[in-house]
Amino acid sequence: MIDIEKIEHLAALELKEGEKEKIQKDIEEIIHYFEILKEVDTNGIEPYIYMKGAHLFLRKDQVKKGLDREDLKKNRILSQNKFYKVKRIMGE
Repeated sequence: MIDIEKIEHLAALELKEGEKEKIQKDIEEIIHYFEILKEVDTNGIEPYIYMKGAHLFLRKDQVKKGLDREDLKKNRILSQNKFYKVKRIMGE
């Protein structure tokens, strides 16, 4: 059985009761699927490092003008020297 409250805490989520039940069911189905995959005989099969035929499309790096510091200062709420204070979102 999945401890959904622990997952909720670790992921910093606030789930409603109905959401907890649905997510718990989804996670259990995913784990069940992986249990089925464990039964597949993969002896003698080399693992793929890259998928055949897959291509990685990268854009060329281009130097662009960034945001103007003075314009940013006009919209700041809390700042200290050249840094901006933001709300903490992780940890307690």
